[in-house]
Amino acid sequence: MKRVIVALAAVAFATVAYADGAATYAAKCKMCHGAAGEGSKIHAQAIKGMKADVVLKTITEGKGKMKPVKIENAKEVAAFVAGLK
Repeated sequence: MKRVIVALAAVAFATVAYADGAATYAAKCKMCHGAAGEGSKIHAQAIKGMKADVVLKTITEGKGKMKPVKIENAKEVAAFVAGLK
């Protein structure tokens, strides 16, 4: 029974973290990278399908024209972006 409760708690936490990452992406990243990470010719490159570790490094260190972004849930945002198809 304990294992089931722990597993359900882990799933619930992952769902909340994913939703939090999605909300932050919508607020801070979507305007340049697009709703589905498709990018735009004017603003930014496509990021959908990028690996989470690459996205996290880009968020924290910046890359090209993108400056580093200070957000508390950078790992959740990176996980969300890695899941974009």
